Formats: sequence, structure tokens, C-alpha cells
Amino acid sequence: MNSLCIVADTHRKHRELSIPECDILIHCGDFCSFRREDEKTLHDVDTWFAESPAKQVVCVGGNHDFLLQSREFQFSHGTLLEDSMIEINGLLIYGAPWCPDLSGFAYYATQEELIDRWANIPSGVDILVTHTPPFGILDTPSSGTGHLGCPHLLKELRRIQPRLHVFGHIHASRGAQESQTTRFINAAVVGGRQFEVLHAPTMVSLSTRIR
Repeated sequence: MNSLCIVADTHRKHRELSIPECDILIHCGDFCSFRREDEKTLHDVDTWFAESPAKQVVCVGGNHDFLLQSREFQFSHGTLLEDSMIEINGLLIYGAPWCPDLSGFAYYATQEELIDRWANIPSGVDILVTHTPPFGILDTPSSGTGHLGCPHLLKELRRIQPRLHVFGHIHASRGAQESQTTRFINAAVVGGRQFEVLHAPTMVSLSTRIR
């Protein structure tokens, strides 16, 4: 059994979190915040990764993480996934950072690009890591109305059927939800207008699948 610690949307507040001992720490993006001290923040996140009691660290970028998309910064102590997959302890983990409807932000993708990106995700992965939620799943904003997730991602999930899908982005919809095939987790840790840390990391156990 693998112990997973999942966080998202730390927005420069990563030092306020306590990471428990775990096999894999997964960060679902938005390390930075409105281009404030991005390089300094990412360097400190990399140090934080190294200091954490996690055996392995996997992450994707988010819409605030411009230096990750431009590859001006690369983590030394964590694996950044961008339309790519890694196997850890027998778990297939695929990461894709793309976001809809946010032109001018990092990792923005057009509708056509989103269709292509999600279509490239292989079916049968154990863990899917994205920044955006799928449409209609843990994606309601603080107003309490509407959905901000990606409908194209939702469509592809019927094919992919990951055992676990983790994401963030919509701070107000932090929580968990399950379908017949997939457990969904919005692991956003901040909330409010000032991006205060309101939530602890989410811990999950996931068995290695016999293939």
C-alpha cells in the first residue's frame, strides 16, 4: 500500500504546511501567485521538496507558474510532469497542467489544444494529476453557482478511468468525490481573497495494481 500526500494551490504559502511521512508527495500546481517573487518561490519550493519526509515528489504546474511553463526553472528534488508519465512503486502517474478559459495565464490552452492534450492521456493510469478539475466535479467557484472545470477532460475521463484523479485550481471546491471507477480529490489548501492556508494536505492510500 502506498501512502500519498496531495496538495494544490499553495500560492507561496508552502512553508505553512506540515507534510507527513509518505511514499509520494503530489503537488497539483499553483506554487506561485500573480508573478510575485516567482523564481525565489520556486527555489524555496524545491528546497521544501528536499526537506519533506516524502520518498518521491511529483508535480504539475498551474496557471500561476509561468517560469515552469517557460522552463526557466526546473526542480531538482521533484519530477515535473507535462503531458508525461512516471511509474513509482508500480503506480502509473500521468500529469498534465493545462487550463481552459484563462488566456494570459500560464498553461492556458485553447479548446482545440485541450481536446488534443487530454486525448493523449493513456487509459488505465493509476493516478491522473491535473491542475484543472473536470467539468462538474469539485469545480464550483466561491459564488456557489456554475462550473469552471473542463468539459473535454470530463469526456476523456470516461475512457481513461484513472483510479485516482487529483487536481486543485478551484479553491472553494476543495474536497473529495467518487464515481464507480475514480476517486476525485480537489486538494487546494488556500482560500479567501488573501489566499490564506485553510486546509491541511490530503492523505490517501493506494495499492499497487497487479498488471
